[in-house]
Amino acid sequence: MRMQFAEDEDDAFQETAGRLISGFTGWLDENELVAEPMSAELLLQYKWLAADGDLADWPLEQVETFLDGWCPRIMAEHRLPLRLVPLTVAVFLEYLDECGLLTRDSPRPSQIRRLCTAYADDYDELEAGPVHPVLAEFDTPPDPVRLPGPARRAESAAAATIVRDARALAQWCGEKGRQLTRTGNLRLADARHLATQLGTDDLDAARYARLHRADRLVNLTWILETAVLAGAVQRENGRLVAGARFAGLDDTSAHEDLVLAAREAGALTVSMGGQRRGDDGYDLGDDLLGGLLDDDDDPDGDDPNGGPDADDPDGAADGLADPGGTEQDGTDLDDEATERALEILARELGSTGDGSPPDDELAGELADELAGELLDRADGTDGADGEFPEPADDATPAFLALLRHPDDGMAFDDLAALLDLVLDWNDGLADLPAFHTARLVERLERLGLVAWTDTTTERDDLLGEDRRTGGRITPTPGGVACALLALSAEGLGFPSRPDPAVASVAEIVDLAGEVPPDEWRSDIDAWHAAQPDKDGAVAAFVTRALAPEQPLVVVLTATSVAAERFGADLVDDLLARHLDGPHRAQVARRLVARGRLDPQSVEPELLLRASVDVLAVTVDTIGTDEWPALFAREFPPETVEVFDDLWRLDHPRLGEVLAEIGGFHPDKRVAKAARKALVRWQSRTGGS
Repeated sequence: MRMQFAEDEDDAFQETAGRLISGFTGWLDENELVAEPMSAELLLQYKWLAADGDLADWPLEQVETFLDGWCPRIMAEHRLPLRLVPLTVAVFLEYLDECGLLTRDSPRPSQIRRLCTAYADDYDELEAGPVHPVLAEFDTPPDPVRLPGPARRAESAAAATIVRDARALAQWCGEKGRQLTRTGNLRLADARHLATQLGTDDLDAARYARLHRADRLVNLTWILETAVLAGAVQRENGRLVAGARFAGLDDTSAHEDLVLAAREAGALTVSMGGQRRGDDGYDLGDDLLGGLLDDDDDPDGDDPNGGPDADDPDGAADGLADPGGTEQDGTDLDDEATERALEILARELGSTGDGSPPDDELAGELADELAGELLDRADGTDGADGEFPEPADDATPAFLALLRHPDDGMAFDDLAALLDLVLDWNDGLADLPAFHTARLVERLERLGLVAWTDTTTERDDLLGEDRRTGGRITPTPGGVACALLALSAEGLGFPSRPDPAVASVAEIVDLAGEVPPDEWRSDIDAWHAAQPDKDGAVAAFVTRALAPEQPLVVVLTATSVAAERFGADLVDDLLARHLDGPHRAQVARRLVARGRLDPQSVEPELLLRASVDVLAVTVDTIGTDEWPALFAREFPPETVEVFDDLWRLDHPRLGEVLAEIGGFHPDKRVAKAARKALVRWQSRTGGS
């Protein structure tokens, strides 16, 4: 079997690699050995592309280079299985040796195994580590974002440039409308006038020196199409006329319509010439698995139809050359990392996507086709459609990230790194991610969705123009609301909470456990202050806290916080009205503890049940270091005799609670009584 290949011998290498991996897989099964063939296939890729191409000779320094730097970066970024890599390398070379495929000069498998064993712990740590620093925060679900109130929303919408653009376009049309070209475009003179009036495009820029079509004005084009789709203006009988319905909309409604129209027009995507990926049938099959963003004919996005311009088929007037040069034939090795990236971003939303993370020079040498095959095998799809759709817009991951920072925003560089990671914008030009991010943020800014502050200006040598960069991007009040609308239109959700001043009592109470405690208390105070009937509001709060569907943890937390914010005596009076309600055990427990209810008037089993409920919540939600004090407060030393009867209580969590009291109660007598009760409970129930 031929075992040495040059870099340009793609077909020959792939054939031999396929035979080796197929044989290795069968050998593993035959000998009942554990290894990961995918890692062996990546090892062969390294040898072919990054080393000497000799698959029969494995110097220790090459194996060490693979394990020490090349493989960890590739595998960790893509969330491919890491733990078995060192073992797989050792076992695969043993397989080659057994097949007589290693040269005499190649180190013996025993030497390679010793080297691989030294890397086992490092790979365990890599597998537990984050995919990429910029994604670290996305390993935890986001806090619900606060919806802006009507007043802030209206103020933000009125300040949105796109709203003024749309109304100005309608006004410019006048009563008779404006003549369009035969293809429905603006006449060139009109386009020049509007570009200047609206400040959409710099007509003095070099790229517009020989402007011959209105739709070459990138910004004016997407703004016009957005206005048309929103109904601010419309094409009728060869003329552009004002839309009657839109004229009657308030600013908030107009803003929402315009943002959703911009999404439909493809304006929320800057990297694919205005084409929304979801509209073009992209899926996770075969060659589209992770590349998906094949080199576009018009990367600058000047052609609103996404293809090469009829008058400029080579894209020479775009001002930005095609960074990739030609279409890719396969997929990018970054596919799995991208899937992981959007999976982290949208895991709590129930829908995720795939794209690609940034790559360095060495990773860029990897064969695209093998990557697709590796990743197909890793997720079990084998080229079939997967469950993760790609985001339809470049703005989708930006929204998911920015909604986590509604107040402080994100640094431009961090957002650019994130979008590059998800959308595979590093396509041979190091500056391309920043370029695309700047274009996207400028559009979001014009749409009134973000504020881009503290920027600097730098010269873009490729375009011969100055451009903004750096600074911070912060969602506007309207941006928060409209980002949620845009995500919803794509089938994604994001946890949200209302402005407390206009929230319902259910929305306020149900925030328990969903937001940090201090923020919840602050929202409760703001909600209460906005209520015209303060006492009625407190009564409604308590009623909602004791609703039949409320979990016990919310009942306990909400009633306790209500007493803290509204006054214990008032809340106790309200609780007394619920003594016959679905949470009567907890109501009775509090009123007895507060001296507002005679314990003799309540059946003893009810209070015992309430105590077990409380301690079950304690076990579920509070760290063990606090258990002794809480157990002692619920069962002080003088209650030790309670355990003589507690074991008879029919409660699903009783055994667990008795076990924890027996192990953590600070009073030895009580702890012993709990352990004794546990034994008796186990004898009665069989331990279940």
